[in-house]
Amino acid sequence: MRRLLLLLLSAFAAVAGAEAQQPDVQFPFPQIPELLQAPEARLAFLMENYWSRYDFDDRSDRGRETGEQGFADYINLLQYADSALAARSVKTLADSLAKAPARLQHFDELTDHYLGNPNSPLRNDVVYAHMLRGLTALPQLDEAARQRLTFRLRLVEKNQPGTTAADFAYIDRQGKRHWLHEVESELTLLVFSDPECEHCHEQMPRIIDCETLRDNPHLTVLNIYPDDNTEAWLRAAMPLPANWLEGRSEGGELHREQTYYLPALPSLYLLDRDKRVMVKDGTLEQVVRRINGK
Repeated sequence: MRRLLLLLLSAFAAVAGAEAQQPDVQFPFPQIPELLQAPEARLAFLMENYWSRYDFDDRSDRGRETGEQGFADYINLLQYADSALAARSVKTLADSLAKAPARLQHFDELTDHYLGNPNSPLRNDVVYAHMLRGLTALPQLDEAARQRLTFRLRLVEKNQPGTTAADFAYIDRQGKRHWLHEVESELTLLVFSDPECEHCHEQMPRIIDCETLRDNPHLTVLNIYPDDNTEAWLRAAMPLPANWLEGRSEGGELHREQTYYLPALPSLYLLDRDKRVMVKDGTLEQVVRRINGK
C-alpha cells in the first residue's frame, strides 16, 4: 500500500505542477511542501488542505465540473487515510460547505453517485461512512435530508472493517440449521449471491474459478442466499466447489432486517479467525490481495 500511496502522491504532485501553469484546466490541488518527504506526512497535508484553493462559491458549469473532478480524486485518496485523518479532512470539507450552502446538494449528489452507487468503481463503504458523517453534521440540512442521510449512514456503518461480523443463521440444502460464527477457519469468505441474479451469473464463475479461493487450506467459503424465496433457491442451484459451504438466510432475515448492507450481488466479505471483517463488500481483486497479504 505504501508503494501505491507514493505513486498516487507523485501523480497529484505532477497534476498540481501542470495546474500551476494552466490554472483553468485542473482542480486546484494544494502544493505539498517539499520538506515533507514521508508519504504519510504528504498525505496528511494533502487531505487537510485539499479543498483550500477550490472556490465553493463558483456555481458555474466549469466550477461544478472542476469540483466533481476534485471530488473523485479526493475520495480515492481518502481510502489511504486513517480514521482520524479522514474525519479531520471531511470536517474541513463540511465546514467549507457550511459557508456555501448552495453547493451542499451538489456534493450530496456526488457522494451518492460515486460512493452509494453499487456499480461505481470508486465505491468504498469506509469512505462513504466518513462522508455521510460529515454531511449529517451540517446544521444547514433540512429535517428530511438529515433523516435520509442518517438512514444511509446507519446501513453503511454495519459490519465495517475491524468490527465483528454480525452472526446469522442459515439453512443448508439438507434443511439443517447452522450459524456463521460456528464456522472454524483461519479465514472465512462470505459470498452473498442469488441464483436468479443476472449479475451473479456473470460474476460467480470468476469467483468460483479463482485459484486463491479454490486452493487455500486456510480459507472457508460460505455462499449465502440472503432472500426468502426458498423454492427459487432450491430450483436454481448453482454448481459450486465441493468444499464450499452453502445455505440460505433463515426466513430471509438477512434481507428483511438488512443485517448486512447489500446494495448489489454478489457481495464479498472476508473475515478473520475471530469473524472480524477484513474486507467489506469488496471486489474479487481486493479480497485476493488481502488474502495474499498485499
